[in-house]
Amino acid sequence: MPTPTHHRLPLSTTIAAALLFALCTTLTHAQSQPTLRSFQQNKISAFRTAVRIRTEIEGPKPTSIGAKTFLQPISTWLEQNISWQTTRKIISINPDTSAEVEEQLTNFAFTTTTSDENQNAETNKLRVDLESALSKWAAQKSLRYRESTAGQITQLTADSVPPVDESVPRVLTAWLFRALRPTTALPSRPLTLGEHWQEPRAVQFAEWTAIVASESGEWLAPPAGIRQRGEPTIKLQTTQEITGAVTSGGEKSAEGNAAAHFHAESLSTLALDDLRLMSASRSATRDILWTLAPVEGLEKPPQYRGRLFVEISIQVCDETPCTITPSNPSNSNR
Repeated sequence: MPTPTHHRLPLSTTIAAALLFALCTTLTHAQSQPTLRSFQQNKISAFRTAVRIRTEIEGPKPTSIGAKTFLQPISTWLEQNISWQTTRKIISINPDTSAEVEEQLTNFAFTTTTSDENQNAETNKLRVDLESALSKWAAQKSLRYRESTAGQITQLTADSVPPVDESVPRVLTAWLFRALRPTTALPSRPLTLGEHWQEPRAVQFAEWTAIVASESGEWLAPPAGIRQRGEPTIKLQTTQEITGAVTSGGEKSAEGNAAAHFHAESLSTLALDDLRLMSASRSATRDILWTLAPVEGLEKPPQYRGRLFVEISIQVCDETPCTITPSNPSNSNR
């Protein structure tokens, strides 16, 4: 009888399989504590970050000429595309197990495009102002903050996010504080694969009333599997919703009413061993829908919409180098 041949698996594959098996075994039992990440002092990671910011206005916007108001059809947008490299270092670990983190942002590249091909004076001024503000923001960019084991971030300043042309309340700008960081906030609940959760959130803005807010999420099942280099990962998906009525501030309509809606999504891929971020795709939309007073001859009151949209991609540079090519904002596409 032939002697059976035994094939030895590569060590990295064996370790990865063992870790994945341990995860599945652990998660078959109900957990009573939230899952927290761990930090390694002096750990350095590099990421590629790409951001798309788009402002849109569409619909019959009211325009006043003297004592009369006319409805002017409008459909316009302005878009910025920004990219950079983030080098993240765990400076120290505090007694409460939170970490002091430093980020160096380098190799910036950005362009600005607009629907107005003729570049009228108003659009051109807005583009120039945004590019100038972005260029100043990108200069000598270094960030320091504290991160808890649940992924909550504190001690960041307002200049940690690129300038966004957003009216108050600056809810999307506040979302960017966390969304642009190469980490993720972990839910304060046990990790149960495939179980969807949704919780109300208490939100207050001086300019909005009748606010309803919630956050939902899910640890996706089955686990994301084993990465190309043999490291098991897991995915976390979260969604945030805020709705309200605009009752004051610059977005309040002189007549009729305005409704506000904020929607954000995040899909994060995390390393199984310490829940550090491997990649993320995130987006947020801030909509204001103005409903004007009824106009004679129209079946329904006219409406127009202002929208601010942000899309973010973050990718760790572990298997391929960060290859973002810096560019001068004066060479932006127009």
